[in-house]
Amino acid sequence: MASLETQGTEQAFNKYYKDKIVTAIVGIETDVNRVEAVARSVVGHSYVEDTFIVTGDFDIILKVRFPEFWTLQEFLVDELSKVPGVRSIKTMMVLTTMKDQGKIMME
Repeated sequence: MASLETQGTEQAFNKYYKDKIVTAIVGIETDVNRVEAVARSVVGHSYVEDTFIVTGDFDIILKVRFPEFWTLQEFLVDELSKVPGVRSIKTMMVLTTMKDQGKIMME
């Protein structure tokens, strides 16, 4: 059962993202020998727009877009966290998109 703090956070996200596409950047840390396998396992997901194997704090960076917050949550908890080789996941929710795919969104 979710804690009251978690429930409050979920309610806040659901209220903020109501009727908005939810965009997030997801950093994934993997087992060293599973980087490409993990990337291949998520690259075909319909909500994963971009998949990068990178250097630095993460092994893989995803750009994802979901129609509702709960579908992002479901992807993270029920799918991504269960991929063999995934060690940790950090999700950064996009609040405002300033530029997307080369197009300036806010003037």
